Amino acid sequence: RDKRAVSEELKQRVQREALRLMDAGVAGQAFPGGVACVNWRDGDQVHSVEVASGRLRAGESEVRTTTPYDLASLTKPVVAVSALRLVAAGKLQLDVRTDSVVTDVRGGVGGVATLEALLTHRSGLADWGGLYLDVPHDPGTAAARRWILSEASRRPAENEPKGPLYSDLGYLIAGEVIARTAGEKLDRVVAKEITEPLGISNEMFFPAALSPDRRAQIVREAAPTEWCEWRGRLIRGEVHDENSAAFGGVAGNAGLFGTARGVAVFGRAALDALLGRGNLLPQQLMEYSLKPRDPDDGATLRLGWDTKSAENSSAGRRMSARSFGHLGFTGTSIWCDPERDLVIVLLTNRVHPSRANERIKGFRPGFHDGVIAALGK
Repeated sequence: RDKRAVSEELKQRVQREALRLMDAGVAGQAFPGGVACVNWRDGDQVHSVEVASGRLRAGESEVRTTTPYDLASLTKPVVAVSALRLVAAGKLQLDVRTDSVVTDVRGGVGGVATLEALLTHRSGLADWGGLYLDVPHDPGTAAARRWILSEASRRPAENEPKGPLYSDLGYLIAGEVIARTAGEKLDRVVAKEITEPLGISNEMFFPAALSPDRRAQIVREAAPTEWCEWRGRLIRGEVHDENSAAFGGVAGNAGLFGTARGVAVFGRAALDALLGRGNLLPQQLMEYSLKPRDPDDGATLRLGWDTKSAENSSAGRRMSARSFGHLGFTGTSIWCDPERDLVIVLLTNRVHPSRANERIKGFRPGFHDGVIAALGK
């Protein structure tokens, strides 16, 4: 039998299994709806399968493979890779001290940290803080942004972490360091370095930076997240993360929306870079971003990415130990496996109607395992 027929058969098998699993996730109320994209390489051929299941919300239209989701913290690897591309071009140094670029962070823990410390979650900053509740200015204004940066910089971790401490505040500051060094707004940096070169500008974007017409379209098409007490409305087509919203919706920690295919194209480019292919990043720079900073602390966090923990990883049991990826609070994830040359993206709005629903924690590893089993890899 010719190779084409075999690969077509395999694609159909993966599609059937991915859809079966997604339907089970909806039926089990892990999320109202979701989209998945499985992207793998077979020789010189890259195959991609997308499935959609469920509804945007109860009583609403069905999810489509093109439905945009709030990517939440999947923003972080995109911002980090943007930074690495600027490093590769000689326009940015990872050892730059934060307060030498962003004067608003002077006098705080975040100010003395290097950009690399922020991007690897090793700055000593707290993981999060409800800054949005105390901003004395209108959200998104220059004054609000300066105040948030200053406050974020002054929030140290409560206990001295032995290794990295995952920090949203650190990435919020990092995004500003990257933007100011590049001399452009962060959404333009991400567009120039990632989405435009990869041809996914319509599939990965910051809604807050779009024209009013395009933003209105995203509000209609995107899956809603939660009812937000602070904003007094159901959040749809705008960032779920309140600190990012107060910052103006374009931040290093959150704000990107995307389709499963768009995120998978980014994941494929990152994986290809690691394997010495493509032109997203030099291989050694991608390898550098994924190397352990301190092997003794056993931490999984790297520069822009997380890696697979030995037990109970959201990547599941079948993905190799070399796998890297990231999760997003809204119910999104990406995992890339260099040994299988495989990218799996899962986008859901598990926080709708409430973030109290954590069933996705059980669903996600099983989904990855099932898809890999169907691939026979």
